Amino acid sequence: MKAINFFWGVFFFTLYWVYYLYDSFIMNLLIALMLCIATFGLKTRILHIVKSEVLASLLSVCFLCLILIVPVLFMVDSLVTMIKSVDTQGFSAIIEGLKAKIILWSEVLPELQVRVKEALSKVSGTAIFSWILNFSSVVGKRSLEFIVDTGFILVFLFFFYFYGLRLYEYLLNLIPFDRFQIQDVLGEVTSTLKVVCYTSVINVVLQGLSFGIAVGFFGYDGVLFGILYGLCSLIPLVGGSLVWVPIVCYELYLGDYHAVIFITLYSLIFIAFVIDNVIKPLIIRVVNKRILKTSLNINEMLIFFAILAGLTAFGFWGIILGPIITALFIALLRVYRKMILPLR
Repeated sequence: MKAINFFWGVFFFTLYWVYYLYDSFIMNLLIALMLCIATFGLKTRILHIVKSEVLASLLSVCFLCLILIVPVLFMVDSLVTMIKSVDTQGFSAIIEGLKAKIILWSEVLPELQVRVKEALSKVSGTAIFSWILNFSSVVGKRSLEFIVDTGFILVFLFFFYFYGLRLYEYLLNLIPFDRFQIQDVLGEVTSTLKVVCYTSVINVVLQGLSFGIAVGFFGYDGVLFGILYGLCSLIPLVGGSLVWVPIVCYELYLGDYHAVIFITLYSLIFIAFVIDNVIKPLIIRVVNKRILKTSLNINEMLIFFAILAGLTAFGFWGIILGPIITALFIALLRVYRKMILPLR
């Protein structure tokens, strides 16, 4: 047996057991690595001020925790408090009132009214509230997992910040290609990841702020519903409708049709269409050219569609995975054109 064949046999055997050993941490490591790549510039700026690798890494982790995790915890705590304070009889009265109005409006089409009555007969305030409580209990059980996973991500993120440059140099020396070409590929992927992360954060803030200000004029907690809308905007397909539809239903029950029309049109036209489909590609362009000043050679519309494709294929994490896969593929095509094709 040749030595190289023996080496690869042992290598892949060991690689399998390494994967088996760290399988539970792979997603946490991947998330921490992506956060580190996207925000390493923040750590570099802090390092210039504090002059300490350990302190700069720690402060960077604390800053990200403050802007990414604290709002989520605030939202969860506020929702739990809200659910606990709900009057079940009042909630049932709202549902029954909505059912009565829908049945009344369906009188225009008698055939439709029969089907509406049949469908609404299966709906009750008690059943909906029980579903909300069951969903809350599931969220409560997952909260512990979320806290544990978040703790691991923050720990991994600290070490990625601290050893990032050394790990980068080590990987450059492992890959059997010209150093310039490797840096070109990694630079393309890194730039794409930065653009996507910055764009996603700006988009979440913009949508949440827009919705929070709007519903604040109608007496709702603009901070809570703004954060909730911003986070829900990351959910594929349904997005912010998880927030504005219940509010519209409640305003419909109250009989405030001006609020119903305004919130519906504002959410569908301005936030869902204008911000998500018109302003977001412009944000990608501005972030790429003006804020990050990257040499990214991928069109911003391609990044936009890569995000949509990633969401469809991978769900939430497709926001990052879709553009990364696209950027890596395009970068490898450039390497093929520059290095391999001339040799043929």
